[in-house]
Amino acid sequence: MEKENYKKGENKYGFMLMKNKIISVSFVILLLLAISQGAYAITEDLEVVLTKQNPYPVEPDQVVDIEVALQNTGYGAAQNIILEIIPESPFTLLLGQETTKTFSRIEASDQVTASYKLHVDKNAISDNYELEFKYYQTGDIVQRTSKVLIQVQGVPKLVLEKIETSPEEMEPGDSVTLTAKIENMGTGSASFMEAALISNNTYILPILSGGLYYVGEIKAGETREANFKMSIDNLAESKTYSGTLTLTYKDDSGESQTTSFSIGIPIKGNPLIELLSAKIDNSAFKVDIENIGTGTAKALKISFIQDGEVKDSSVANELKPTKHKTIRFQGFRQGEAIINISYLDEGNEFFANEFPVTVKPSVYSEEQTGGGISPLAPILIVIVVLESYYVWRLRRRLKK
Repeated sequence: MEKENYKKGENKYGFMLMKNKIISVSFVILLLLAISQGAYAITEDLEVVLTKQNPYPVEPDQVVDIEVALQNTGYGAAQNIILEIIPESPFTLLLGQETTKTFSRIEASDQVTASYKLHVDKNAISDNYELEFKYYQTGDIVQRTSKVLIQVQGVPKLVLEKIETSPEEMEPGDSVTLTAKIENMGTGSASFMEAALISNNTYILPILSGGLYYVGEIKAGETREANFKMSIDNLAESKTYSGTLTLTYKDDSGESQTTSFSIGIPIKGNPLIELLSAKIDNSAFKVDIENIGTGTAKALKISFIQDGEVKDSSVANELKPTKHKTIRFQGFRQGEAIINISYLDEGNEFFANEFPVTVKPSVYSEEQTGGGISPLAPILIVIVVLESYYVWRLRRRLKK
């Protein structure tokens, strides 16, 4: 009997002991849950906001300085909070910058700040990019994330790469096409671009609307062309005329922008000297030459050559297009001869032409030796004829 009561008591004691253990374990679990819930509530009352971005906006391939604030919007202090930055493309944290920052205490309705230096990828397009942060209590597995926006905006940089012309050498009287190659060496796009070519003179003018060209969009790193149809006046000189190429466009923010370039438009005329006439005139051999080309001939030398020997020569500083010149040579004789004409163009290129001529007397000239026919010869012949007729009539009357 006593033995049986002893066993019952022992079972009761064991049950109570087991019950106490279960209560202890449950208490620990509830305590852990409370701590976990408490930590969650603490981090839930925190918020990351962007307080500074410099420069704003930032260009691709530049470094941006940012500052964020970790704000405590709850009613209690937050302790041992870790803030971690998670940079992703197009952002890279510079070397030496810490990815995590720890704050021992953040009072209610207060905030702490953290600063970072980030490099923006050179290929980033203009946009608002999200930058992610994590924050949690030390040793806690519960983490919350927050994102801020960083504005990246490229800036177009337009460069006039070169201008090509067709034909390659432009002369007075030509209708030409000028092609301007424009490169965007910046980091942003230039949209709705229009190009206008204006010459600062009256000798180079657009054909109809040939001075305007719609280019459209030039993205960063791209090259586009603008074509212009122009006419060159016949009176244009051989020189480089000035002009202005103006580009109007919108940048990535939608703002209107203007870029202008001063350009030179080279007009190269080619002189061409022709022999108009060559004949004896009184005691000289007269030669008429004309510049039928489009450029000025310089340092002219005109020589009379007979029997392989220069008999006479003449020089002139220049002869402009459409202009002519008369030269008189001495020391000639009848027969074959050569008129040699040499000159330089505007670029100092040498030209020489030879023109064969025949020296012979004219009924309207005197040969140098004195055996030619005088210009008064026809009149004298008429007088002689009239006198002979008068004498013949007079003699007939006397006979009667």
